[in-house]
Amino acid sequence: MRNEIIKNKEFYILSRSIDNAEECMVVNLREDCFDVRLKNIRKYEVDESVELFTMTEKGQLYFETIVKDVQDDIISIWYPISYKYLQRRQYSRVHLDNEVELNNKEEKIYARISDISAGGLKVYTKEQLQLLKEYTISLDIENKKLDMVFEPIRTEVLNNEFVSSGRFKNITSYNRIALVQYCFSRQIENSNK
Repeated sequence: MRNEIIKNKEFYILSRSIDNAEECMVVNLREDCFDVRLKNIRKYEVDESVELFTMTEKGQLYFETIVKDVQDDIISIWYPISYKYLQRRQYSRVHLDNEVELNNKEEKIYARISDISAGGLKVYTKEQLQLLKEYTISLDIENKKLDMVFEPIRTEVLNNEFVSSGRFKNITSYNRIALVQYCFSRQIENSNK
Protein backbone atom coordinates (compact mmCIF):
# COMPACT_ATOMS: atom_id res chain seq x y z
CA MET A 1 0.00 0.00 0.00
CA ARG A 2 2.91 2.38 0.66
CA ASN A 3 3.59 2.35 -3.08
CA GLU A 4 0.30 4.32 -3.46
CA ILE A 5 1.58 7.07 -1.14
CA ILE A 6 3.95 8.93 -3.41
CA LYS A 7 5.10 12.52 -3.70
CA ASN A 8 2.54 14.82 -5.40
CA LYS A 9 -0.27 12.25 -4.96
CA GLU A 10 -3.55 13.99 -4.13
CA PHE A 11 -5.75 12.76 -1.30
CA TYR A 12 -8.88 13.91 0.47
CA ILE A 13 -8.55 14.14 4.22
CA LEU A 14 -11.40 14.06 6.74
CA SER A 15 -11.36 14.51 10.50
CA ARG A 16 -14.03 14.16 13.18
CA SER A 17 -15.48 17.45 11.96
CA ILE A 18 -16.88 17.18 8.42
CA ASP A 19 -16.21 20.92 8.00
CA ASN A 20 -12.53 19.98 8.16
CA ALA A 21 -12.69 17.95 4.93
CA GLU A 22 -10.01 19.15 2.54
CA GLU A 23 -7.89 18.24 -0.44
CA CYS A 24 -4.21 17.65 0.22
CA MET A 25 -1.06 16.56 -1.60
CA VAL A 26 1.82 14.39 -0.42
CA VAL A 27 4.93 16.59 -0.18
CA ASN A 28 7.37 14.42 1.77
CA LEU A 29 7.88 10.73 2.56
CA ARG A 30 9.63 9.61 5.73
CA GLU A 31 10.41 6.27 7.34
CA ASP A 32 7.45 6.23 9.74
CA CYS A 33 5.14 8.92 8.35
CA PHE A 34 4.41 11.18 5.39
CA ASP A 35 3.64 14.89 5.06
CA VAL A 36 0.73 16.42 3.20
CA ARG A 37 0.06 20.04 2.31
CA LEU A 38 -3.55 21.14 2.72
CA LYS A 39 -5.09 23.04 -0.17
CA ASN A 40 -6.71 25.34 2.41
CA ILE A 41 -5.62 25.56 6.04
CA ARG A 42 -7.97 23.70 8.38
CA LYS A 43 -7.79 22.89 12.09
CA TYR A 44 -6.12 19.52 12.65
CA GLU A 45 -4.60 18.45 15.96
CA VAL A 46 -1.75 16.15 16.99
CA ASP A 47 -3.04 12.62 17.82
CA GLU A 48 -6.31 13.31 16.00
CA SER A 49 -7.80 10.42 14.04
CA VAL A 50 -8.17 11.16 10.30
CA GLU A 51 -9.39 9.34 7.21
CA LEU A 52 -7.72 9.67 3.81
CA PHE A 53 -8.85 8.47 0.41
CA THR A 54 -7.73 8.71 -3.19
CA MET A 55 -8.46 7.01 -6.49
CA THR A 56 -5.99 4.41 -7.76
CA GLU A 57 -5.97 1.86 -10.57
CA LYS A 58 -7.30 -0.71 -8.08
CA GLY A 59 -10.21 1.49 -6.99
CA GLN A 60 -10.58 3.99 -4.20
CA LEU A 61 -7.86 3.58 -1.56
CA TYR A 62 -9.15 4.31 1.95
CA PHE A 63 -7.42 4.26 5.32
CA GLU A 64 -7.64 5.68 8.82
CA THR A 65 -4.60 6.91 10.70
CA ILE A 66 -3.37 9.47 13.26
CA VAL A 67 -1.91 12.97 12.89
CA LYS A 68 1.71 13.02 14.09
CA ASP A 69 2.40 16.76 13.79
CA VAL A 70 0.86 19.98 12.43
CA GLN A 71 2.81 22.97 11.08
CA ASP A 72 0.51 25.54 9.39
CA ASP A 73 -0.68 23.86 6.16
CA ILE A 74 1.63 20.82 6.50
CA ILE A 75 0.35 17.78 8.39
CA SER A 76 2.56 14.82 9.26
CA ILE A 77 0.57 11.60 9.22
CA TRP A 78 1.60 8.16 10.50
CA TYR A 79 1.53 5.43 7.88
CA PRO A 80 -1.64 3.40 8.41
CA ILE A 81 -1.61 -0.08 9.89
CA SER A 82 -4.43 -1.23 7.62
CA TYR A 83 -6.15 -0.02 4.48
CA LYS A 84 -8.75 -1.15 1.98
CA TYR A 85 -9.69 -0.63 -1.62
CA LEU A 86 -13.32 0.31 -1.86
CA GLN A 87 -15.34 -1.17 -4.69
CA ARG A 88 -15.00 1.07 -7.70
CA ARG A 89 -18.57 0.79 -8.92
CA GLN A 90 -21.38 -0.50 -6.77
CA TYR A 91 -24.05 0.41 -9.33
CA SER A 92 -23.79 0.46 -13.10
CA ARG A 93 -23.95 3.86 -14.79
CA VAL A 94 -25.90 4.82 -17.89
CA HIS A 95 -25.66 7.88 -20.11
CA LEU A 96 -28.23 10.59 -19.42
CA ASP A 97 -28.36 13.96 -21.14
CA ASN A 98 -30.59 16.00 -18.82
CA GLU A 99 -30.38 19.46 -17.33
CA VAL A 100 -30.67 19.72 -13.56
CA GLU A 101 -30.59 22.49 -10.98
CA LEU A 102 -28.25 21.99 -8.02
CA ASN A 103 -29.31 23.92 -4.94
CA ASN A 104 -27.54 24.71 -1.73
CA LYS A 105 -28.37 27.38 0.80
CA GLU A 106 -26.33 30.05 -1.00
CA GLU A 107 -26.97 29.50 -4.70
CA LYS A 108 -28.49 27.60 -7.60
CA ILE A 109 -26.14 26.03 -10.11
CA TYR A 110 -27.29 24.71 -13.47
CA ALA A 111 -25.73 21.45 -14.59
CA ARG A 112 -25.87 18.96 -17.43
CA ILE A 113 -25.97 15.32 -16.33
CA SER A 114 -23.56 13.05 -18.18
CA ASP A 115 -24.33 9.75 -16.51
CA ILE A 116 -26.27 8.40 -13.57
CA SER A 117 -26.47 5.32 -11.36
CA ALA A 118 -28.38 4.37 -8.25
CA GLY A 119 -25.36 5.55 -6.27
CA GLY A 120 -24.64 8.93 -7.85
CA LEU A 121 -24.08 10.93 -10.99
CA LYS A 122 -21.62 12.91 -13.08
CA VAL A 123 -22.42 16.50 -14.03
CA TYR A 124 -20.90 19.30 -16.14
CA THR A 125 -21.09 22.84 -14.75
CA LYS A 126 -19.71 26.30 -15.52
CA GLU A 127 -19.06 26.87 -11.80
CA GLN A 128 -16.89 24.62 -9.65
CA LEU A 129 -18.82 22.56 -7.13
CA GLN A 130 -17.47 22.23 -3.61
CA LEU A 131 -16.31 18.74 -2.72
CA LEU A 132 -18.31 17.01 0.01
CA LYS A 133 -20.92 19.79 0.00
CA GLU A 134 -24.57 18.80 -0.22
CA TYR A 135 -26.64 19.98 -3.19
CA THR A 136 -30.35 19.19 -3.43
CA ILE A 137 -31.62 18.07 -6.83
CA SER A 138 -34.92 17.04 -8.30
CA LEU A 139 -34.98 14.63 -11.25
CA ASP A 140 -37.77 13.30 -13.42
CA ILE A 141 -36.95 9.68 -14.23
CA GLU A 142 -39.64 7.90 -16.25
CA ASN A 143 -42.40 10.16 -14.92
CA LYS A 144 -41.23 9.77 -11.33
CA LYS A 145 -40.03 12.84 -9.46
CA LEU A 146 -36.96 11.98 -7.40
CA ASP A 147 -35.78 14.49 -4.79
CA MET A 148 -32.25 13.71 -3.64
CA VAL A 149 -29.07 15.13 -2.14
CA PHE A 150 -25.94 15.06 -4.34
CA GLU A 151 -22.46 15.23 -2.78
CA PRO A 152 -19.50 15.77 -5.17
CA ILE A 153 -16.47 13.64 -4.30
CA ARG A 154 -14.30 14.32 -7.37
CA THR A 155 -13.92 17.30 -9.70
CA GLU A 156 -11.80 17.95 -12.78
CA VAL A 157 -11.68 20.55 -15.54
CA LEU A 158 -12.43 19.54 -19.12
CA ASN A 159 -12.88 21.94 -22.07
CA ASN A 160 -13.55 24.99 -19.83
CA GLU A 161 -16.19 23.11 -17.83
CA PHE A 162 -16.07 21.47 -14.43
CA VAL A 163 -16.84 17.75 -14.40
CA SER A 164 -17.99 16.59 -10.97
CA SER A 165 -18.75 13.03 -9.93
CA GLY A 166 -20.45 12.29 -6.68
CA ARG A 167 -22.83 10.21 -4.67
CA PHE A 168 -26.38 10.49 -3.46
CA LYS A 169 -26.62 11.05 0.29
CA ASN A 170 -29.34 9.48 2.44
CA ILE A 171 -31.23 8.34 -0.64
CA THR A 172 -34.61 6.75 0.07
CA SER A 173 -35.22 3.10 -0.80
CA TYR A 174 -37.92 4.23 -3.25
CA ASN A 175 -35.53 6.52 -5.13
CA ARG A 176 -32.73 3.94 -5.12
CA ILE A 177 -35.02 1.25 -6.53
CA ALA A 178 -36.39 3.64 -9.17
CA LEU A 179 -32.83 4.45 -10.29
CA VAL A 180 -31.76 0.78 -10.31
CA GLN A 181 -34.78 -0.07 -12.48
CA TYR A 182 -34.16 2.88 -14.81
CA CYS A 183 -30.47 2.03 -15.28
CA PHE A 184 -31.25 -1.65 -15.80
CA SER A 185 -33.87 -0.94 -18.47
CA ARG A 186 -31.54 1.53 -20.24
CA GLN A 187 -28.76 -1.06 -20.28
CA ILE A 188 -31.09 -3.61 -21.87
CA GLU A 189 -32.19 -1.05 -24.50
CA ASN A 190 -28.56 -0.19 -25.27
CA SER A 191 -27.52 -3.82 -25.59
CA ASN A 192 -30.39 -4.48 -28.04
CA LYS A 193 -29.31 -1.70 -30.43
